[in-house]
Amino acid sequence: MGGQTSMNPLRYPIRAVSMLTGISVDTLRAWERRYRVVEPARDERGRMYSEADVERLRMLRQAVGLGHAIGRVALLTTDELRVLLSRGAGEVPERSPAVPADLGSLRAAVERFDAQGLRRELSRLAALLPPRALAREVALPLLHLVGEAWHEGKLGVAQEHMVTAEVRSLVGALARLVQVPDGAQRILFGTPRGERHEIGTLVAALLAAGSGFAAYYLGPEIPARDLAGAARRTAARAVVLGVTAAVDADGMLAEVAETARSLPADVELWVGGAAAAGSRESLAGTRAIVLDDLDALEKELLRLRGR
Repeated sequence: MGGQTSMNPLRYPIRAVSMLTGISVDTLRAWERRYRVVEPARDERGRMYSEADVERLRMLRQAVGLGHAIGRVALLTTDELRVLLSRGAGEVPERSPAVPADLGSLRAAVERFDAQGLRRELSRLAALLPPRALAREVALPLLHLVGEAWHEGKLGVAQEHMVTAEVRSLVGALARLVQVPDGAQRILFGTPRGERHEIGTLVAALLAAGSGFAAYYLGPEIPARDLAGAARRTAARAVVLGVTAAVDADGMLAEVAETARSLPADVELWVGGAAAAGSRESLAGTRAIVLDDLDALEKELLRLRGR
């Protein structure tokens, strides 16, 4: 007789599951601990996941990418998840009831220059909240907190840069996680030449990604002609520039005007940030749409979607 074929089902360790699903190990552990999304077997090597576990985790990742809160979709059966995913994004909940943002922990991590602690807390919240809630309930309050502390002399420039780096990393990670619908409209985000403060623009990009747009974050200090070239190559529907009071007003207006002249006529130009609202009259001749806050950004996003 020939050799006997093993009928034992395949089992995967947690790091293999992370690679198969695109979910980080830390996020997997957080989802299991808080929501019991799957219940893997254990052996001498630790957690071992079945094919069914991997399939369910892939679907949960897709659902979160569509904007659903993990605290809600974790309650669904695998069959219910299939039905949900077949319907697409649908209506994204206004906010997640799962967990409030602990800004005290975030601020403490920033104050003690604890980049790893800040990253862990941001990653935890990203695992629990949909992108819209993460932008409004975590990233934006963190932006305000850091700005106030910096103006009060309680935080240094290096700490502000640390926060910016971690938020930028978070936006990049979520961009890989969020499932962008086929044919999603593309929006470019950046700051004009001379403007180095980018956290607010990062938050705006996060919000747009959570609203079903293909959000491209280009970074700070992008020259006008480069923005125009990127808009043409990506067939972008709009370009969003973030400006703050830290930038020279005349220089900012000149850069915005140059961007407006350089962009294709069918590409909209949106300008937001602390310096934008105060320069509304000066920007009137540049065809730029001034965004006073995230509410204004969301209204423009809805209009762009034709809703």
